[in-house]
Amino acid sequence: MGVKVWTHVSDRTLKGSARAPMTQAQKLVKTDVTQAPELTVKTAAEYAELLTKLQDMPTLPVIAMKVNELISDPNATSMDIAMILKQDQVLTAKILRLVNSSYYAVPGGVSDVQKALAFLGFNTVAQLVLSLSVFSMFSKFGDESLTMKDFWMHALAVAVCSEEIAKRWKIVKPEEAFTCGLLHDIGKLVIYEIDRERLTFILKKSREGKKGFIEVERENDLLNHAYIGEMMATRWGLPQVVRQAIRYHHTDVAKMASLLASAKKVIQVVRLANMVVVKNANAEGGATTYGKSGDFSKGTVLAEMLEDLGLKIDDLTTIEKDLAKAMEKAGAFLNANS
Repeated sequence: MGVKVWTHVSDRTLKGSARAPMTQAQKLVKTDVTQAPELTVKTAAEYAELLTKLQDMPTLPVIAMKVNELISDPNATSMDIAMILKQDQVLTAKILRLVNSSYYAVPGGVSDVQKALAFLGFNTVAQLVLSLSVFSMFSKFGDESLTMKDFWMHALAVAVCSEEIAKRWKIVKPEEAFTCGLLHDIGKLVIYEIDRERLTFILKKSREGKKGFIEVERENDLLNHAYIGEMMATRWGLPQVVRQAIRYHHTDVAKMASLLASAKKVIQVVRLANMVVVKNANAEGGATTYGKSGDFSKGTVLAEMLEDLGLKIDDLTTIEKDLAKAMEKAGAFLNANS
């Protein structure tokens, strides 16, 4: 194959970096990976190289880091985020463009962040700032048949679908579901940045075999995009629920005792939304509406994905209708980072 790969390792070994000093967000663990019994010397060397490359990735913009801190601060107010956004007029303009789009349909529109906060609330605006800041760090993705716009459309569709599921059935906070859905696949963007040849190989195999991206990773014993995405999100200090949604969006977490029940629900919403989007995107003509992410499978929605959320098979039709309607109004997001 001629492609350098990183072999999958256990959770307890995926923890550290030889570089110092590190910020708290970068301290995944100080374990010496060469001492882990699961790893060969070759694997450990490749794994250490991966960690080094991740450390070389840019940090979040200062504005995003400040907003991220506010999201975790129970005493933070709308005035706090308004003051922070005043420091970045470009980001403020993007936020206002989205707030005034048909997706949010604010009566009469708004001309400043303070009014946007009044209509949408602190959490929604904060999550928008965080999500746009993350995506602003990536401008390219994929190969000749899969572009950054395709990827952005997929991420948006999963975000919208997650939000619609959360709102209709009052399962989790809609704005939280939106952010987790939007960022669930950032591991793929990271792979593009640190090992483009490897990404090309996975896309080629998934396209030729009509398989899922994660399926090809597993078949080739690769450290998968969900794992890599969580590593990057941890380095950036993103909220825990976002990191966990990124890590487990391909996993049945129902019986995982290590996760809080509230986190499980968000993960399950994103897992279901992702598969619904893949299913519709890979139907004839669907990619023009729902984008592409490198998953060329049929997008099979398992019964457990619905049952874990207290939903029935008939609800799948409702979810797909809600998604289609919401995507008609979500066009403004496609130009958000232009």
